[in-house]
Amino acid sequence: MDFNSRVINFDYRFTDLEDEIILYIEKNREEIIQSKIVDLARLFFTVPNTITRLCHKLEYYGFLELKKALKQELESYDEAKVPQEILLFKNLELIDKAREKKVVQLLKDASKVNFFSVGSTAHATRIVVDNFDAVDYKFFFYAYEHELRHKIETANNELFFFVSLSGEIEPLLSLAVQARERGHIVITLTGLSNNFLARLADISLFCYAPKRIMNNVNITDKTPLLIIMDSLLQEYAE
Repeated sequence: MDFNSRVINFDYRFTDLEDEIILYIEKNREEIIQSKIVDLARLFFTVPNTITRLCHKLEYYGFLELKKALKQELESYDEAKVPQEILLFKNLELIDKAREKKVVQLLKDASKVNFFSVGSTAHATRIVVDNFDAVDYKFFFYAYEHELRHKIETANNELFFFVSLSGEIEPLLSLAVQARERGHIVITLTGLSNNFLARLADISLFCYAPKRIMNNVNITDKTPLLIIMDSLLQEYAE
């Protein structure tokens, strides 16, 4: 998992100071590669242990591994040509067991879990809901916006789960806003980006699914979505 992916995936872990350090690293990668941990700590009037803790939150072993990873990432590659085995590995890396357990607990506590998605992503989401339904009968997929809007207005102790690879598509955004305004728990699964839908959620899950276009048709692989949700299903079933 590259540095930017770790920042997005583990954003919920960071303090305000750590957010500032991350922003500095993002803007000064080449300088960081040549820096010592004490130099970076001094810039933020803190101690090296603060930097080490941040590295651990990003799931690096330490500052040296972070620097080594940043150096390797200077070699760019075309996301649209990521081999299938690397695509699968990147998604397995995104599975955060601590966050997953929190989502599972919310799913268990809810009287019903309502899924919504649109377009081709909806087909994969239906598969996910069918799988969860095999374990517990309280999982539902909504195909129509007006039906879900009514459910949001009348629901009690129900959870709303929105799935979108871009995280920027209506009507998901307005529905998620409505659900939050009504005080419902909102969980999202989106592509790995700092998107608006993920920012609306109580807990955001991510998958790595680079956009692919062929003959002006979006053929983005939906397998990453299924990988993340299958891991969640296994945790729920246990």
